[in-house]
Amino acid sequence: MSRRRFCVFVSTVASGLGIALTSAIADDAPYARLKALLPPGDEAQACYARTYDAAHLKKHPKQKVTDMVFFLRYSALSEEERALTFSGQHGHDFRYDFTLAATLRGGAETLYASGECGSTSRIGCGVECDGGGVELDSKADAPGALLVRLDRDYSFIRMTPGCGDEEEDAVTLQAGADDKVFKLTKSPLMLCRSMQENLDKRLEAQSGTDD
Repeated sequence: MSRRRFCVFVSTVASGLGIALTSAIADDAPYARLKALLPPGDEAQACYARTYDAAHLKKHPKQKVTDMVFFLRYSALSEEERALTFSGQHGHDFRYDFTLAATLRGGAETLYASGECGSTSRIGCGVECDGGGVELDSKADAPGALLVRLDRDYSFIRMTPGCGDEEEDAVTLQAGADDKVFKLTKSPLMLCRSMQENLDKRLEAQSGTDD
């Protein structure tokens, strides 16, 4: 998702509830909800995942997603990075990055999407190059649970490791009948770090073939 489009995505989340950023209440201040979900800290990270069992998939026959992993990361920005990121361009010295991995019915390959997250009255995570995005909701009645939503402002997310040539093999995950909201649970960081390592290796391999 382009930085301009990502900015629109975040501001639309706020305006959809009639809340202007300039008059937002404390909980709706930029990044307040993200900081509540993942408090800032040196290399702060959170991992959420779910593998849908056969009983669930039988009950939801139109659901395409069989596995999902969501990796959220906080990082401080250097002076150079501030000029290149959505967060830095809006006066922040930090950013929240995400990686989402999913497996679909009948597919053996893991699909990936990644980008930057922001929040006002809601938490939005967007993919660059106009790749859509997801919203995040923590479940107050279920500690450790996270809802990954495709049913609000953006109804799709493009699953591809990057922009440019990588888009040729992209798969678009849309908010279908049974693919609108995914309830994930807090999981060991090792799971997400392993997922990220696999993605990094894939990107490295693709970079090597492009040389």
